[in-house]
Amino acid sequence: MNKVYKCLVLAFVFVACAYGVKGQEYRSFSLESMSFDKNGLYYSLPQTELIFDVEVEKITEYKGCFADYSYMLGLKNVVTKDGVTYRIKDIKIRPEAVADASQTYFMNTEGGINIVKSDIGSLSVISKKTEVKDKDADVLLHPKDVPHPPKEPKTMEKDITNPTIAQRLLSEGMLESMPNMTAEKAIKEIERLKELQLDVLSGSTDGTYMNTTVDFMYKQLDRIIEGYVAMFSGERVVEKIRYSFSVIPQKPLIVEEDLMLGIFKFSEKDGVLPLTNTDKDATAIVANIHSFNTTKNYAKIEEQKSHNDKIQSSIAKKGVGVYYRIPETVNVSVNIADKSFKKTLKISQFGVVSYLMDSPSKIVFDDKTGALKFVSKD
Repeated sequence: MNKVYKCLVLAFVFVACAYGVKGQEYRSFSLESMSFDKNGLYYSLPQTELIFDVEVEKITEYKGCFADYSYMLGLKNVVTKDGVTYRIKDIKIRPEAVADASQTYFMNTEGGINIVKSDIGSLSVISKKTEVKDKDADVLLHPKDVPHPPKEPKTMEKDITNPTIAQRLLSEGMLESMPNMTAEKAIKEIERLKELQLDVLSGSTDGTYMNTTVDFMYKQLDRIIEGYVAMFSGERVVEKIRYSFSVIPQKPLIVEEDLMLGIFKFSEKDGVLPLTNTDKDATAIVANIHSFNTTKNYAKIEEQKSHNDKIQSSIAKKGVGVYYRIPETVNVSVNIADKSFKKTLKISQFGVVSYLMDSPSKIVFDDKTGALKFVSKD
């Protein structure tokens, strides 16, 4: 296998020397070796920011005023005390491209080409001027070179899915006032309302009604009955609260070892908490990043190129055509009790930074990873 890598490196040197004698339309330099008297632009390679969209349920329980008499209705799963609990309902994992300030380069251009940059300041397309529309040229005139700062965790709008029936009906005057109500009266009222429902369905009530009216009357009575029953069973109000956390993971020194990444802390009593929280009841929610080591062979080739004096001497004097990334495929998972949330994706900074020695007439990059999508030398 080592012989294969040596052959590839030697072939690369040959190609580099061959293109070295040919005029180039654009050249890329590291910031340390760039010449400040040249015309051109700056660009950064993308890195991957992991976004964790977390959905939490806040469950608020209200004890009914007649909870001690719930046995009279044969109710089960009765709320016995007021309280609030939280539980993690869902975690969605997605990648987002942001600029990598540590991988910023200067491109010297000699005309005859258009360079289109992405919103984060990475290269999107390099092509002849005739192949790029005017709107693409505007992107070149107004590049966005400033890297996006890491996003702070944020709470999305709450979504209340189950209002308190008893309290709502009381406020609407659909239940008798609480001071004059007893458990016996409430049970009798429930029985009366159920008999009235049967009368509505059977047509025993005075007057003639359309089917839609009958259905409406039945549902209204059902709502009132639920209000009375809630006085015995209590109420559970469920709110959906959404959070978004963002983290830029750094490549581990040993790729084969999984990277453990803290996202936030969580407790059933207080819900989502920052990682700095010291509550002993709070548990750290950790993401596990497992690399499939898909760029292993590329990494070996780049390592050999970095130790080749001829290649490095050529790069120092003449630069390269363009730098790009070869992203690494990973599996990101978050395990909580009996739930597991997983996502297979590509992380740019876990892969390899490589380069083209020549300057092809057209290159298309992946805006999300910085990888090469298309190269044409015509």
